[in-house]
Amino acid sequence: MYTINKPNKTTIEIKISTTPQEWQDAVSKVYEKTKNKYSVQGFRKGHVPQKVIEKTYGEAVFFEDAFADLAEDAYRKVLSEDDTIHPFGEPSLKLDKFVEGKLEGTLTLTVIPPVKLGKYKGLKVNAHLMEFDDHMVDDELEHARQENVKLEPKDGASKMGDVVTIDFKGSVDGVPFDGGTATDYDLHLGSKTFIDNFEEQLVGKKAGEKVDVNVTFPKNYNVSSLAGKKALFECTVKAVKSRTLPKLDDALAKEVADVDTVDAWRKEIKDALVNQIEKQNRTICEDAIVDAVVKSSEIDLPEQVIDKQLDDVMQDLNYRLAYQGLSLEDYAKYQGITMDELRKQRRADAERIAKMRQVLEEIVRAEKFEVSDAEIDAKLEEFAKMENKSLEEYKKTMEQRRLDYVYSDILMNKVMDMLTSQNTVVNKVESTKDKKCECGDDCNCGDDAHDCNCDDDCECKGKKVKKTAKKSTTKSAKTSTTKSTVKKSATTKSKKTTK
Repeated sequence: MYTINKPNKTTIEIKISTTPQEWQDAVSKVYEKTKNKYSVQGFRKGHVPQKVIEKTYGEAVFFEDAFADLAEDAYRKVLSEDDTIHPFGEPSLKLDKFVEGKLEGTLTLTVIPPVKLGKYKGLKVNAHLMEFDDHMVDDELEHARQENVKLEPKDGASKMGDVVTIDFKGSVDGVPFDGGTATDYDLHLGSKTFIDNFEEQLVGKKAGEKVDVNVTFPKNYNVSSLAGKKALFECTVKAVKSRTLPKLDDALAKEVADVDTVDAWRKEIKDALVNQIEKQNRTICEDAIVDAVVKSSEIDLPEQVIDKQLDDVMQDLNYRLAYQGLSLEDYAKYQGITMDELRKQRRADAERIAKMRQVLEEIVRAEKFEVSDAEIDAKLEEFAKMENKSLEEYKKTMEQRRLDYVYSDILMNKVMDMLTSQNTVVNKVESTKDKKCECGDDCNCGDDAHDCNCDDDCECKGKKVKKTAKKSTTKSAKTSTTKSTVKKSATTKSKKTTK
């Protein structure tokens, strides 16, 4: 038998107790399940009596499994009787007392309290949407020209626009610093690749010259240990090269884009940009709506949930850095912070994503969204066609993890389709009036709350404060998190077990 105790919102204790007969029944069940793995001389395997096994291997040989089975049974009954209980992580099992077959134990669960959903239909939210401009096509074409520039060695001194191949070694107060050394580095003078006044000091130099480049790192430099510091870069100019940009003509279009004309190339670029912007705007709209729902909902998250989400955030960052040849440790070092400080910086993101996930899962329950086998098969059919396989052939190669992802993907698309159809997103065009106060109160410039960087003073709980503009990276960091993070959990198919 069992009883339930709820010491707080995020913890449930299942108190397990047995009579001597119930305990003996539990032990007998374990014996029947596991007797084939025990060997005792004089008995055939699988036919050794329970008492003989207990005498040979110790009286407690079946204890742990019997206790776990009792806990498992109680766990499943509790969850089947109350569908508002949403466990998180693995339960912990503790033996409180065992005397003459009378067992008392506690199974402790971390649970996620039910979300009290705010309004999620009929909302009107603001978002800064992207808009296509013909200049975007021009920028892409110019980038293609820059990528296909021809470099030719030249005699004489370098000038702005040239490329110099250099070795350099940077130091602050005579001490070299990480990331300050390179060999055979091609630097385009005038590209502003390096900090201010670095490239200018390499103008007028010839191959073979040694140059001491003196610079001062910006006060807001992303490596805090270098911010505001004066540095010396000992440079050796190994080569000077002139840059010749190719003409924007049909020949370049054929070479780079495999199309016959520049006009065809322009159309191809425009179509790709419009498609990309449409996808990004959908993501921006989805994030804006979900953020609004999260802000209006009541969500109590156990610290363990946020910690687990933070682990996922850090792992995702690690994957993205790996594509750039960096590790998390390298990244933290370049930022001038420790790994612990990096985790603290990312914790707010993790909490936001975790809350977003809980809200979306609660909407799934509220709307009773389901995914049918036919819908899954239709999606798998698409994948199968890409690999020139039949549906049945493709299914044989599917892992459960991949199947869960497909399930969640379809489910989240249903949620997002509903949210975007039932709510309105207003495009906020950037202007001096589109400024809102960081404190959350309305700004005197006449706009709504959040992110104001105007020069007016604002009333914040009776106190005048000067507003500061939040960095634009805050908004960009949110983009595209909604579905991708939530897809990682198969919402209604999570397994509930103590083993």
